[in-house]
Amino acid sequence: MMTLFRSGLFALACCGSVSALATESGVDFEALLRDAEAGRNWVAPDASHPLVAFLEHATLARDIGKVPFDRLTSFVDRHPEGRLEKSLREKAIEHFANANVPAKVLQLDAPGLDLASDCRVAAARLSLKQPVERTAMVALYERADRLTPDCAPAFDWLERQGGLSEALLLQRYERALVQRRFDVARTLRSKLARHRGAWVDRSYALHAEPATALLAAAQWPVDPALADAISAAVAQLARRQPSVAETHRQVLSRRYEFSADQQARMQRAIAIYAAADRLPQAGPWFDRMPAEWLDADAWAWRLRAAIGQRLYAPALRTLEGMPAELREDSHFSWLGGRLAEISGHTEVARTWFTQAAQEANFHGFLAADRIDAPYALCDATPATPPTGATEEINLQRALAWWSAGQRTRAFREFWYGLQQWSPPLRQHAGLLAAAANWHDAAVWALNGAETRNWYQARFPLAWPEATRQQARANGLHPSWVRGLIRAESTWNPNARSGAGAVGLMQVMPATARGVARRHGIEQPSLTNPDDSIALGSAYLAELTEKFDGQIVLATAAYNAGPGA
Repeated sequence: MMTLFRSGLFALACCGSVSALATESGVDFEALLRDAEAGRNWVAPDASHPLVAFLEHATLARDIGKVPFDRLTSFVDRHPEGRLEKSLREKAIEHFANANVPAKVLQLDAPGLDLASDCRVAAARLSLKQPVERTAMVALYERADRLTPDCAPAFDWLERQGGLSEALLLQRYERALVQRRFDVARTLRSKLARHRGAWVDRSYALHAEPATALLAAAQWPVDPALADAISAAVAQLARRQPSVAETHRQVLSRRYEFSADQQARMQRAIAIYAAADRLPQAGPWFDRMPAEWLDADAWAWRLRAAIGQRLYAPALRTLEGMPAELREDSHFSWLGGRLAEISGHTEVARTWFTQAAQEANFHGFLAADRIDAPYALCDATPATPPTGATEEINLQRALAWWSAGQRTRAFREFWYGLQQWSPPLRQHAGLLAAAANWHDAAVWALNGAETRNWYQARFPLAWPEATRQQARANGLHPSWVRGLIRAESTWNPNARSGAGAVGLMQVMPATARGVARRHGIEQPSLTNPDDSIALGSAYLAELTEKFDGQIVLATAAYNAGPGA
């Protein structure tokens, strides 16, 4: 592989405090880790190396109850922001909670723990009769989005103290219904029933079984408190049966005084899913709504509904009525240009296309081609990474594992870091990953508006010779093959999809066998980059021939898989 990065960027990745990350001393840390996990003795050649922590972690995690407690706390307190430390801290809290050693549970307490660990800490405080703040318990209760047995002591205490007010129970119950966490909602029904009576069962039914409950709702005594649940049920039913949902909305609107927000929720869902089902009523249903009721999705579906009915002049008027931030998006600007062209307004079309061509994306490029304008491609990849904490421990460990050739372990640390890092640190990490030819990590880290035009880092030319040779051998343009790889696997040779596709070009094993047989590719490995590029390019050429050279159709069929 090679990279097209400026030499300054690569040099920074190999100097100063990062040198330990990019240079290995020949130590097989994977073998040492297997020894540590099996309980065998290990010796680290350099105690300061980022990967030594994995050996310590494996040793400590084998039997938490038998290691010296001060050694355990020393490890987890050394880098509390690290993934290893957090996972071991939570495992240790679970161990000592189960062993009924509350004092040690409290010594392990730290910010940022998962719900179960925080509940175990609260239970330990109660066990030791330490002061407990009701506000802290309420905050814990509000966090609980699942049934966690470890939280029972804390929540039982809160209830005994009168902290489970009707308002708090109601808030938690309604949130569970909205999140469709019916297991949680069911546990709260009995507690709320004495406060809210029939409302509890009826609101539950409206969320869990909207079709049945809405029929019954027409016969229930009018309860204004049910209006919100009814509107939610109508919106939910609209996903499957928009016309039936509209009938319920009309019937129940004669009985209930729905608020503007509740009417907007119902009418918006009905119109959107009618448009998705290509029902002719979709257009009128959008037209009856005030513009302020339409969100971004509703505007897009309103436009689709008009175009789907070939109502091009109304579609253009819809586009012109969109909020500016939507209308100026290249996707919609491109559509505005096409609609104006179809309507015979050449100069208006050019104005729309000029707007769209300012963006460096698919619709921007289409618009630029339409008016023979240059693409808005100006690379802004920094010559050196922005200032960031190079000493961030998860980044150190990720780059060290990558340097050691352990992609899976490396990405586990990198992905954990991505969830914690500030935007500047994400950018810093992405550039360091790109400089180390860790292309998929760079793409994930630099996936944001501020880094959109960092093209060298986000669109690497990896495996340039293999992609060029296989593309030419199969009558394809190399950029097409590379673009497909970037879209399919983000240049990860070990990528596996949920459907079973494997490798850089995400070829299904059965498809690979057929392509290999037809093209004489002997014993290919889908995780071998050269083999994946050969198989994927050959398969793409077959699809191109099948669809008479139509690149868009061939690409869509490649993505859809065999039988498309």
